[in-house]
Amino acid sequence: MFHTKIMRRLLIVAPLAITAMLGATPISAAEPKAGGTLNTTSSGYRTLNPAVQSGAATGIPGSQIFAGLVLIDENYKASPYLAESWTISDDNLTYSFKLVEGAKFHDGQPITSEDVAFSLETVKANHPFGKAMFSNVATVETPDASTAVFRLSAPIPGLLLSMEPLLLPIIPKHVYGDGQDLKKHPRNMENVVGSGPFKVAENTPAEKLVLVKNEDFFIEGRPYLDKLVFSIVKDSLTRVLMMEKGEIDYVGFSGIRATDAGRLEKTGRLTVTTEGYGAVGYIHYLELNLRDKPFSDLKVREALAHAIDTSFIAKILFGGRVDAGTGPLHTGSVFYSGDVPSFEADLDKAAALLDEAGYPVGANDERFSFTLDIPSWAKQAHGPMGEYIQSQLGKIGIKVELRQAPDFGTWVKRISSFDYQATMNGSFNYPDPVIGVHRHFDCDNIRNVIWSNTQGYCDPAMDALLDAAAIETDLDKRKATYAEIQRKAVEDLIFIYMPQDFTATVYSDKVGNPPSSVFGPLAPWHEVYLKD
Repeated sequence: MFHTKIMRRLLIVAPLAITAMLGATPISAAEPKAGGTLNTTSSGYRTLNPAVQSGAATGIPGSQIFAGLVLIDENYKASPYLAESWTISDDNLTYSFKLVEGAKFHDGQPITSEDVAFSLETVKANHPFGKAMFSNVATVETPDASTAVFRLSAPIPGLLLSMEPLLLPIIPKHVYGDGQDLKKHPRNMENVVGSGPFKVAENTPAEKLVLVKNEDFFIEGRPYLDKLVFSIVKDSLTRVLMMEKGEIDYVGFSGIRATDAGRLEKTGRLTVTTEGYGAVGYIHYLELNLRDKPFSDLKVREALAHAIDTSFIAKILFGGRVDAGTGPLHTGSVFYSGDVPSFEADLDKAAALLDEAGYPVGANDERFSFTLDIPSWAKQAHGPMGEYIQSQLGKIGIKVELRQAPDFGTWVKRISSFDYQATMNGSFNYPDPVIGVHRHFDCDNIRNVIWSNTQGYCDPAMDALLDAAAIETDLDKRKATYAEIQRKAVEDLIFIYMPQDFTATVYSDKVGNPPSSVFGPLAPWHEVYLKD
């Protein structure tokens, strides 16, 4: 027997009411106006389909092209989107969603419950952490075209949080259900058919992506904007200069250095904010391939942890604008715990641990050497951190060769094929640890997929903790279990955690309703407008 825990209908009401409902920034007396082109940037992307690729490069445009069942507001509450209402059973094992009547894909075909079921299975099988999000979804029943019923084998406390467009985009079964490899499907980049507020008009990956208003969007009067233009700008300094010149109106995950924030604010027409990233929880870490020596040895990893002073990095490289970071959960997470082992900066102790591990200084003053891969993305963070690590480890006889990836694809191929020794890396926690944290530690998630368990960590004791946390519906008990997970992750030195990221959005004073839910720029921009 169902009872209604959540039953809200998306009404077409005054703009201010819609804004409050969806968690966007409150506006002044002036009402939003329709029309105009919003200029933004991207560092580049391999696919526009977030069902098969995680990360901001795909997620930002993907959330404009594809709709999800719900939106998550600034308080982590779910609001109606493609699902106009839903019910949840008392045992938390059945979720029944009613789709918005008359919703269509960009090619005019109706969006049905069959598409919802197909999208769920696509994400579950192909997304880097689809299994972590949806492994307990046993079936999706489709009793009629507008009703999708999720049957769970065990509770998923964060299920609604996983139904934003970013994480469960509703893709067309009639396009993608043709038997081709979903990750390599040509329609991920050509003739893309979505379900969201904007349609792909031009896709030139090396130059720009142009999205235009979906006139048949299922929310009447939205989106406000006529067009979004994503210029491909890989260099962060070039991006800063474009912002100063007024060539960019809005850019999330701007990639600016902490030291650039004041420079942009001094223009008097640009806002720099770190708000709107609560659901992201972007953390940096040094990832080591744990399959082979020397990094399979815990004492070697302990030595590295003592050699790297993360507080120094936070203060000097990030201008003191970020936390040093202590483990796998971002300090902004409701499940964060600082009760973890600490590794004080101590080069003498690091050297002693290496001696104990059987890596003495050799005749050439070296203990061993390794290659540290530097990703092509977030260069403003990964580059300086890599150089610092190279310098510090050199002081204790470890030679580090920095290898800069020429592009995102090259780096992804190296890491996802396990053909690396170490890499600077970073990932999102997402709003529930099941989504963004479990993927790195679960034995079953050691896959040739980026941002999965690529480092090769496996411990049944950790799996048991993850499994318990994934289905625990009591908040206090979940917090206690995640505290254990954080302690174990740091004890085992699965990663060596770096300072948290300086993640900032920059936008001009002519932008109204900049996205400010906990997903920030990764949420749909259908409420954004340009002021007079």
